[in-house]
Amino acid sequence: MTRAEIEKEVKPIIYNCLRQFGDFTPKDVTDEEFDIATEGALRPDTRRVSLIAWLAQSFLDPSIKGEGLEVGCGYGYLLFPLTKLIPHIRWATTEHPDRLCVHREDFLKAIRDRNCKLSTAKITEEPLPYPDQYFSVVTFSETLEHLPVERLNFVLSELARVTCAGGILLMSSPNQASLENRIRLLKGKSILEMPNEVATAKGTFGHIRLYTPWEIKSAMSKLSFVLERCILESNNSGYRGTSPRSFLRGLYRMYERAEGRLGILQPLGDTWYMVFRKTTALVPGIHGRTEVKVTGQPDASYASSP
Repeated sequence: MTRAEIEKEVKPIIYNCLRQFGDFTPKDVTDEEFDIATEGALRPDTRRVSLIAWLAQSFLDPSIKGEGLEVGCGYGYLLFPLTKLIPHIRWATTEHPDRLCVHREDFLKAIRDRNCKLSTAKITEEPLPYPDQYFSVVTFSETLEHLPVERLNFVLSELARVTCAGGILLMSSPNQASLENRIRLLKGKSILEMPNEVATAKGTFGHIRLYTPWEIKSAMSKLSFVLERCILESNNSGYRGTSPRSFLRGLYRMYERAEGRLGILQPLGDTWYMVFRKTTALVPGIHGRTEVKVTGQPDASYASSP
């Protein structure tokens, strides 16, 4: 499927996830009221999810059966599209135990109906509840920036532990070196507000630290991952301006269109998407565990969006 075709599949799924499971969606809101309140606001997530799903389809052989994990499912924005678009993978997800949706029967039923498994864990404090080298594909989207810096290595090591040799890890996060952040710094402003604790998941916070693609590539190389593809793309217009038709939102949309056409702007995108492959496995040996290389040379190129 093309990116545009995937986006058409993804959009109604995300809409329904927020409509049914959103923590702050009133139960008695009408469809018309909901449409007005969310006009344009779901575009960033629709674009993000469609790109991750497109990358997953591009790097996963349909003939390979295996297990997949999404770390941090939220309302199902990414998990539910993945179960539809990549059905040959059996999907599981881990979410913070304080997230309200993981205790709702309608959400749990939606998980079961898609043949998924849900577990809860505080990933900054405890290991992921899965065996070593268990997953052929792992997604870690829009979570990295919420991690306390001192727990980053622990979480990334856990992702490496549960990913099998030759497996794929897909990550996305806001780009520290985006054009918007550079402009803010030139104005003497901070690129981040002071992080506040998330009311629906105690112990988690808003954006704590942003990273550049180079930083993450370097960190993951120490965990036996090689970068196979990196895409940078801006889609933040849905969060800008006071209304869907505001001048500021229109200005951001103009920039996003220009970024898609001018290669020089693409490294300044507001979000990076990276595909890593696990190149080594830790296997039992006479003297403990030994690293064994299992894949060939990667294509570590940066690319524009499809």
